[in-house]
Amino acid sequence: MRGIDIASYQQNIDFEKVKKSGIEIVYIKATQGITYKNPLLESQYSGAMAAGLKIGFYHYLKANDPTLEAKHFLSVIAGLLSDCKLVIDVEEALGQTIAKTSSNVRIFANYLIANGKEPCIYTGDYFYSNNLDNSVKDIPLWVAHYGVSKPDAANYIGFQYSESGKGDGINGLVDLDEFSSGIFISSIQPIPVNAIVKAFQHVVNLVGLVDKNKDKLIEDGIEGAHTNEVIAKILVIKGANNELVMWVQQRLIALGFNCGKTGADSYFGSNTLIAVKNFQISRGLKSDGIVGPLTITQLLK
Repeated sequence: MRGIDIASYQQNIDFEKVKKSGIEIVYIKATQGITYKNPLLESQYSGAMAAGLKIGFYHYLKANDPTLEAKHFLSVIAGLLSDCKLVIDVEEALGQTIAKTSSNVRIFANYLIANGKEPCIYTGDYFYSNNLDNSVKDIPLWVAHYGVSKPDAANYIGFQYSESGKGDGINGLVDLDEFSSGIFISSIQPIPVNAIVKAFQHVVNLVGLVDKNKDKLIEDGIEGAHTNEVIAKILVIKGANNELVMWVQQRLIALGFNCGKTGADSYFGSNTLIAVKNFQISRGLKSDGIVGPLTITQLLK
C-alpha cells in the first residue's frame, strides 16, 4: 500500500488529490522530545480524515526521559483516531551509547504497550543495524533506504524509499512509502468505518457541539443516535468561519462542487454559498444556501 509521511514542512495539502493519486496511508508527525507539537497536527488530521485516508502518528525521539516523551506523545494525540501503529522515530544517537539509545526506545515502546497501544520503530537501515541492539529488534520496523528497490533489513512492515518525492495535492517534496498490512493496528486492516462520518464527528467536537446529554461525540465513524442528535442542531450560514465550514467545503469539493480559488479555507463566503445551493439542487433539497440537518445528511453520503 502506498503512503506518505508528513510534518509541519508540508503545508496546504489537498488530501482529496492525495487520495485520488493512489495514496492510502498518511503518517503525521505529532510530537518531538517532551515539548514540541506539530502546529499543523489538527488540520492535517482533519484533512486526511475527510478524504478517507488511513492515518498514523509518529514521535521523533530525543535524548530525554523516554517515559516523559511517551507521555507527551500520547497526551497530544489523545482523542485522535489512528488506523496504524504508533511510531517511534529514532534517527540520532545524540551522544548516547547503543545500549542507551536502545533502552530509550524499549522504555518508550513498553509505555505505549502498557497503555494499550501498538508500537513501531522508524529508522534508517544503517541506524537500525549499527545503533540499535537486539533488545528492540522484536518491535515492528518501518525502515528508510533511498535509491534501492528494497531495504537491507530482512523484516519490515514499512519501507520509505524516497525523501524527495512529489505528488498530487502536495506543494514541495514529501517522503514516499510502501506499507504492508502489518502497519495497521493488530496487524490486520481495521474493521471498516465511515471515514466521512468520523471526520464530521471530529469537527463538530472541535466547534463545541454536543449531544442531548451534553457530551462530545465518540469519533468512531458510526452514524448512531448521538451523532444524529448533533446533526439535528446544525445551522451553518454565510459568514460562518470555523472547522465545520471547512469540512462542508471539503465534502462539496470532493463531490464535485467548486468553492472558489481559496478552496476549503473555513470561511463561508459567496463561492461556498453558490456551491451549497448547487449541491442542494442536485439532491432535491430546498436551495436556500443554509447548511442544516438535511444538507448535512446528504453531505455525509
